[in-house]
Amino acid sequence: MISVVLVASEDLPGLAAQMAMLVPAAVDGLVKEVVLVAGDEPGVEALAEDSGAQLVRAKGEVKDRLAAGAGASRGDWILTLRTDPVLREGWREPVERHLAGGAGAPGLLIAPGGWLGRLAPKPHGVLLRRLDWPAGAAMDEKGLAKAIKAKVLAY
Repeated sequence: MISVVLVASEDLPGLAAQMAMLVPAAVDGLVKEVVLVAGDEPGVEALAEDSGAQLVRAKGEVKDRLAAGAGASRGDWILTLRTDPVLREGWREPVERHLAGGAGAPGLLIAPGGWLGRLAPKPHGVLLRRLDWPAGAAMDEKGLAKAIKAKVLAY
């Protein structure tokens, strides 16, 4: 159902941790595929091969990498992610609730952060239908969420 577009970084342990948080959702059928977008980061190819993720090579800024990953995705929905912040237990509930009752609206998944996190929430990523990805637009998560008027999905 969901294609996760994950932008690689030099933090290979963080990237592996992010992918590990997706495994239960993949087993249950929520995550259809992981599209790992990487430039020249070392070790990413082996991680993609070991995990079964689709590797897309794209250099440039995060916005360019997200657009390349979205273009390669096949799921009905796309969830954009980066290595940091790593998803925490409970991330699936707001996503599943939104998919079931959100009427196709886009969402912005926010990392839990206590009192300080409420003042300056850190986004995990944007959840939107693949067909609603802005054509020809290259934006980071904040720009994308603003452009598509994403609803906050906190956990």
